[in-house]
Amino acid sequence: MAETNNQSLLSVNDLEVSFFTYAGEVKAVRKISYDLKFGEVMGIVGESGSGKSVSSFGLMGIIPEPGKIIGGSIVFEGRDITKMSEKELIKIRGKEVSMIFQDPMTSLNPVFTVGNQIDESLRKHTELNKEQRKERIIELFKLVGINQPEKRIKQYPHEFSGGMRQRVMIAMALACNPKLLIADEPTTALDVTIQAQILELLKELRNKINMSIIFITHDLGVVSEICDKVAVMYAGNIIERGSIDDIFYNPKHPYTWGLLKSVPKINADEHERLIPIEGTPVDLINPPQGCAFAPRCEHCMKICLTKKPPVCQVGENHEALCWLSVKEEFEKEASK
Repeated sequence: MAETNNQSLLSVNDLEVSFFTYAGEVKAVRKISYDLKFGEVMGIVGESGSGKSVSSFGLMGIIPEPGKIIGGSIVFEGRDITKMSEKELIKIRGKEVSMIFQDPMTSLNPVFTVGNQIDESLRKHTELNKEQRKERIIELFKLVGINQPEKRIKQYPHEFSGGMRQRVMIAMALACNPKLLIADEPTTALDVTIQAQILELLKELRNKINMSIIFITHDLGVVSEICDKVAVMYAGNIIERGSIDDIFYNPKHPYTWGLLKSVPKINADEHERLIPIEGTPVDLINPPQGCAFAPRCEHCMKICLTKKPPVCQVGENHEALCWLSVKEEFEKEASK
């Protein structure tokens, strides 16, 4: 593990993001808060539509129309990203905060060579001359494990395999040695062998340059490989967060229990079935009055349907947004 210090690189406070559509306001991110220290890796986990990617787009200032940040703050090294102009955002985007997007084929421009696309970022954010930029691109390709870099920088995205395109995206994101790397499901479309190589590469790079990483995924197996702590998202809320050990060995929210039950286990019996989470995600145009997970929760109580649960401290740096945790605390106090 890379050493981390106690100072926060990033502090997200009560962030709210909505999409204003013809059908109504889609409340995609609903008051989420977290801190990230230098050199720390945080996983954000949840189903599709839980708000994982949208919250990360906010960190880059690239929320697509008709989306808009409607509340909260994103403080990066003492500067609030939500209050920055587009000109100020361009200065930090790609230089101090970089992102690896989910699908490299649609993220890379098919009409430019991959070398040219990385060179653009170096031209914009560094004072390197043409020869120095070429040396830097070759160095990056070697760093991410692309063979024959002198030849490969002259090739186009379609000449690379899926795994190699993802490595190009990582090289592009690392070009200016960012302090924060956002990896949005970077291994989802890859086979398990390439997935393992990409994860190993990110771990190595994190240790080499003490870079903080936000790793967005729906795969808890991937999270256990690379992250220090985890935030579990559901319906635009962080419903549980804690260390890797907290989430895997002492989870407190029924949704987290469901996610863990749906992960294949290597020591499972041959005919043991995975247990899916019943039901469908809630409508974020009209989110429920109480707990968003209540309609799908087998532990649902009457209060869950009418009142949103408070944030409950269930351990050191371990929080859950669940009435069950509140009930458990009451029962502990009553038994004393």
